[in-house]
Amino acid sequence: MFRVRVRHYIGVTHPDMEESLKSSECAEDSYVMLDGRQRCIADLASKPLPAARSAVADELSGARTPAQRRMLISTMLGAIGFDWLCYWRLARVGDLITRALYVREYAAPGWPDRYVAQRYIEVDPRIAFACRYEWPLVWDLTSLAQAPYGNPAQTVEPRLRHLLDDAHEAGLRSGITFGLASPSSPHQSVINFSCANLSKHWIGDRVIGQAYALGLALHEYLLSHAAPLDDTPPRHKPISQVQRRILTALTQGMSDRQIADQLQMSTHNVDYHLRLLKKRYGAQNRVHLAYLAGQHDAR
Repeated sequence: MFRVRVRHYIGVTHPDMEESLKSSECAEDSYVMLDGRQRCIADLASKPLPAARSAVADELSGARTPAQRRMLISTMLGAIGFDWLCYWRLARVGDLITRALYVREYAAPGWPDRYVAQRYIEVDPRIAFACRYEWPLVWDLTSLAQAPYGNPAQTVEPRLRHLLDDAHEAGLRSGITFGLASPSSPHQSVINFSCANLSKHWIGDRVIGQAYALGLALHEYLLSHAAPLDDTPPRHKPISQVQRRILTALTQGMSDRQIADQLQMSTHNVDYHLRLLKKRYGAQNRVHLAYLAGQHDAR
């Protein structure tokens, strides 16, 4: 089974953004980061629209309030036969998800917070499928518990079983999931439609086509209106010359002992600087640190 591991990304919310979150009109027009922060989707109604957009994306942009956008999406979902829509944007290095945002305003109440708190993205077979394949996945909870997504139902991994149980309780019992690429970035977007129907058999070609059209329109809108998902860590000051030399040695495949000998310092100090650098770059391990440092220098 395709596995995805998720790290927390720790950042600082801009004071102006914190003020905007206090607005009752904007409070639910937000997305959840993996560390639990919330940010508002900026109201960019005054900004010019791209030349080529779908009619639905234009309607979303033309809505004056978050409530109007929620009503528009809710009406379209109901017309297709769905109750809720979840939208993820993911930054990945191979099978490792380094950052993710979750648009919460069209999801079932409380579900994004539950999903993030339990880190279900790590075991969600729909996310794994959408990251690997280009075609939509039509699912229900029974199919998600079975091969090729998981094991036979009686031996389902405990965390996946918890995900399925929580989804059932929240009324997310069948639906469609598919991935979309962002033309101007390397990030992956995943859109999930769901409803309370127990079986997926009601989802035919017409429903799939309508869901894809709506998902693509929302994708267009969010690419222009949601904050960018940048995999570059925040930087308050340049790294020291010692840390720069440690990174260079790391990319050359040197061990801690070799780095210490070259820089004439203790392995304890090398380990200390490596821990600071991992935290700064949001790296999972030494290989990931070397990769992210190289990507940053290439920009």
